[in-house]
Amino acid sequence: MKPGLDHLLLSIAGTVATRIIPEMPETSYALGDAKMIAGLALLLAQEADRAADTLVRENGALRTLFAQAALLPTELADRLKEAARTTDANFRLTTLESGNATLKTMLIDLHTLAEDSAEDWAALLVADIWAILRRGAEDRTLILPSI
Repeated sequence: MKPGLDHLLLSIAGTVATRIIPEMPETSYALGDAKMIAGLALLLAQEADRAADTLVRENGALRTLFAQAALLPTELADRLKEAARTTDANFRLTTLESGNATLKTMLIDLHTLAEDSAEDWAALLVADIWAILRRGAEDRTLILPSI
């Protein structure tokens, strides 16, 4: 089995943190750069491991929400039905991110409509929208240990 991108980035971070940084003088300007490189490699490793999963799940949650919301009496119903029927053509990050951006644009329209409505369904829809947004933020949280 070959190492994944996340393992390669962790290896880079570990090498910089344990072999390069200790050899640098404390007064070296490059020491800050080396610490930054190690930190960025750790962050990139986290994102490399989970990015596709996060986007696939979020895109699915948005499509499910749109399918449910398309049943509501809104002027967006046809567009919501169409967005709900879309699929991810492949699992390349560029494809998933592009699809996510398109779905998020539709989400903004739906959220605006729900926020402006006094109908009973609107408050429930807003809560569902915030749950998806909160989950997306949690899934993208990066943890940087001290170096």
